[in-house]
Amino acid sequence: MDETRTDRPTVGYPHFETPEPTVFSSGTTYVETDTEFTQIVTHQWNHGLGNVVTALLDHGMTITGLVEHRSVPWEALPGQMARQSNSEWRLREHPERLPRTYTLQARRQLAGAE
Repeated sequence: MDETRTDRPTVGYPHFETPEPTVFSSGTTYVETDTEFTQIVTHQWNHGLGNVVTALLDHGMTITGLVEHRSVPWEALPGQMARQSNSEWRLREHPERLPRTYTLQARRQLAGAE
């Protein structure tokens, strides 16, 4: 989602992996801090949920849980989110339409263990 749009949720970045990274230049972070950053350029590659799950399975992992969340611990889309009583941020309008994060659990059985 494009966090620079404050009027409505807008898809602004690739969902599927691309050969080239998405480059961001920002002196801020999603964590509240008074630290002033000097290294502000980041290069990020998206990894869709299917790619993450397939990579785990390809490496012998067993998926034990997957939960999608409607909230995040930071205001990911400024102007479009409301802080909840648990300090998490949720979309003001239609939070049921878009998962914000997920928790994925997996385990690998050790060789020789049963």
